[in-house]
Amino acid sequence: MKNNTLIKLPIKNIIILFAVLILSTQIYAQSEVAPQTVITVDEAIHQALNNSRRMESLYTNTQIAEYRYKSSGKLNNPELRYKEETPKRFFDNFNEHRIGIRWQPPRIGELSEDRQQARVEVWDRKVNEIRYRHQLIARVRRSYTSVIMYDMLADLEKQRLALEDERIKVINQMVTLGRRSVVYQTKARMWHAESQNDYLRAVQNKKMARRKLARRCGIDENIRLTAYDTDLPVISVDMDSLSTLAFLNRPEIKLVKQRIRLAEKQKFYETMKLIPWPSFVEYSYRFDRDKVFYDWDESREKNRELRVGINLPIFDWNIGNIKATRLAVKRKEGQSEAIKESIENEVRDAFAIYSDLLLDWQNYSKDARELIADAMSIITEAKVHQTLMPDEVNEMELTLIETRTLLARKRRNLAHALIDLCYTLGLESSDRLK
Repeated sequence: MKNNTLIKLPIKNIIILFAVLILSTQIYAQSEVAPQTVITVDEAIHQALNNSRRMESLYTNTQIAEYRYKSSGKLNNPELRYKEETPKRFFDNFNEHRIGIRWQPPRIGELSEDRQQARVEVWDRKVNEIRYRHQLIARVRRSYTSVIMYDMLADLEKQRLALEDERIKVINQMVTLGRRSVVYQTKARMWHAESQNDYLRAVQNKKMARRKLARRCGIDENIRLTAYDTDLPVISVDMDSLSTLAFLNRPEIKLVKQRIRLAEKQKFYETMKLIPWPSFVEYSYRFDRDKVFYDWDESREKNRELRVGINLPIFDWNIGNIKATRLAVKRKEGQSEAIKESIENEVRDAFAIYSDLLLDWQNYSKDARELIADAMSIITEAKVHQTLMPDEVNEMELTLIETRTLLARKRRNLAHALIDLCYTLGLESSDRLK
């Protein structure tokens, strides 16, 4: 009996252990989150913004400036002052002290200038944050469209390589039958070698583009992207409306407005220095510590003291600073016009590039679609009714591959031009341009 129990016990333990392992594996598989297999361009942008350390740093800098802005433009705290006025002679029979409050009032316009200076610091950092955000979004969109194009080019080059393999077989058969010369065999091998190199280059470009997007967004290199629509939004807005839209959305315009306002407040503050203004206000009370509870009503009036210091602009009229701030206002206004002109030139150049590529895309895509449709019908008819030579059918199929390749490149270039135009307009997407 003892031997039987010793034999059965390990078997039971093994069965129980095996069941526990199976159960734990199923529980882990159910609890494990399935990896993401498809990602949209908006999701890629969201990932890139969350993973960008520079974006986080710029946002923190803006927060620091906003907290400092909340503490700006405040009145100075008063100063509590104490003085012991007891004589140092031992035969004097009194122990006097003086306690008071001293406060330095701000000059006219001083608090407003200080607060506006803090507001300019906020917008200075906001411009860096917003423009880097727009730049990062534009880069992700460009990388996303490039990956889609390189995926298409790799597939097209793979099809082209298969067609080149087929052409070599067809040419060899036709040379054997005497329908083509040996020259066609040499050309077919050369075209095949070129096609093989193009395919390897396309695969390499695909890997590099995917690696770049994955590194920027923190995603898997092999994740599948959603194909873009065939038709991009056609911008029907005129140039003046685009410039107005850029002036409303570009943060540089808001920053220069805040700087002009700061220069105006500085001019007002320097001008107000010509007015006599209290430099300090002090109120104090003198008392005898030993007699503080005696003769209070009789002595409290004579023990109070109010002191005021007034700054009189007699020798320095602050003329230099006043003239300097006036010139500063004009300079800031000139900078505002210069920034508007620079932004308008950026928009004009980006819109010109987009319009040129859009016209090229519209004309070529229309002709290419007609060419592809006609070639497909001819190829189908030739394969059925033998109306063309086999190598001619193969040549038309290769022509379709080249046409689709050029379409993909032109589509990518037009998408990049639209992305660049949105960046110059201060927009994160082209939705407002539809």
